Amino acid sequence: MDERWFSLNRFFRQRFGARIRKIPLNAGFSCPNRDGSLDTRGCIYCDAYGSGPLLPAPEPVENQISTYIRRHPQAQFMAYFQAFSNTYAPPGVLRDRYGSALRFPEVRGIFIGTRPDCINAEVIDVLNELSRRTYVCVELGLQSIHDRSLKFLNRHHDYAQFLQAYDRLQAHRIDVVVHLILGIPGETQDMMQATIQEMNRLKPRGIKLHMLHVLRNTQLESMYRRGGITLFCREDYVRLVADLLEELDPDIVIHRLTGERNRELFVAPDWALQKADTLNRIQREMIRRDTWQGKNRGAPRPLLPNT
Repeated sequence: MDERWFSLNRFFRQRFGARIRKIPLNAGFSCPNRDGSLDTRGCIYCDAYGSGPLLPAPEPVENQISTYIRRHPQAQFMAYFQAFSNTYAPPGVLRDRYGSALRFPEVRGIFIGTRPDCINAEVIDVLNELSRRTYVCVELGLQSIHDRSLKFLNRHHDYAQFLQAYDRLQAHRIDVVVHLILGIPGETQDMMQATIQEMNRLKPRGIKLHMLHVLRNTQLESMYRRGGITLFCREDYVRLVADLLEELDPDIVIHRLTGERNRELFVAPDWALQKADTLNRIQREMIRRDTWQGKNRGAPRPLLPNT
């Protein structure tokens, strides 16, 4: 089957010559949107684990990595600092936590999830040092280029702050993956297309697309229970993703096309728990249309097999 988008698997094979797994980590970081610096409530969609692994308490990074490696022998890995804001700490703490991951020869690089307002000069210095030792990629939560949407999500930053952080990282040639949410209340398809066109202008190394979904014990769950939130049905989401991929620069790596979370935390929509089925439906829709990532930008059809 022909690949219809630039998958993360293909990027890893091109860059590292191997299939690579990402190890999700909770390194014990906090978030300015939770510790009172900006707010105590967090973003309206964020669960109690900060979108990271479900640990009763953060274990040392080395323990989390060694456990994961034992479960997946003969593999290679990226350490993914996922939970909460993973540049929100003094430089010494950052160096220690990141350095812990590099003690494992199986770890080929580090992905760092964080917020745009947690990128400053000291963080850039740490990332530059780290990038001289290994591959580094920063995953920046944006969700939308539209400030009205960011306010609704209780992000406590605007698009201008994202651009400042993005430009800082780009100036130091640090790869960036941008997180985007589809289906934010009040956003039209034209607004979501505008976000994709802005990604074409910025050209991050990659993007993650998530549908808006509801998790337990979040502000969004309260809104949903009151009937104030409308979520995508699967068919509409599949069509939208195909529409957006047709417009997306083919050199931008697709790290994710659908949101998911552990079943015990999940509220709605039910179909989002069926990740493989959703991805297969997106693939079939693009085959049906005879389309692919960047087709509307004149990109040729990819010839590599789906991996």
